[in-house]
Amino acid sequence: MMAEPKIKVGVLFSQSGPMAVTEEALLRGTLLAIEEINAAGGIEGMQIDPIVLDPAGHDQRYAELATELLLKHNVNVIFGCCLSASRKRVLPVVERFNGILFYPSVYEGFEYSPNVIYGGAVPNQLVLPLMQHIYAEQGRKIALIGTDTLYAREINRIVSEFAAESDTEIVSEIYLLRDRSAGNGSKAA
Repeated sequence: MMAEPKIKVGVLFSQSGPMAVTEEALLRGTLLAIEEINAAGGIEGMQIDPIVLDPAGHDQRYAELATELLLKHNVNVIFGCCLSASRKRVLPVVERFNGILFYPSVYEGFEYSPNVIYGGAVPNQLVLPLMQHIYAEQGRKIALIGTDTLYAREINRIVSEFAAESDTEIVSEIYLLRDRSAGNGSKAA
């Protein structure tokens, strides 16, 4: 008797390390969606078989495991990454091997790849409405605070441009290190 054909998909969210708390919800949501699709008969009668790997929150590991998923496990699709830094490490891998990355998180925009399905909001959908609300309720002096990540710096660049066009004073711009241990609030330049 032949085994029924399955559709293998890669799932690349951290289950350990500094991103586990955030990415655990994304992992569970992805697996729940796969479970529901399979319970409804799959896709054209084929069950989805998730290949779940743990990058442990290390940016380079995302790229290594994406390569493994595409070449060793022969998946065509990867659901994964939470931060822009990990997405940017996986991007050249999916482009090189013609895979598709489903990226569920907010991102800074200004990037396009036919190999990525961007599921999260971009700054004009989040930040600009917030800025308009702040202007109406609080005034035109703001402080920009974020983690020392690509996303936070790009968001603050966009806010700075918006502020310059709308007579807003930026009184401070501070970035906190994305430390791998709890409780560290060190500042980055």
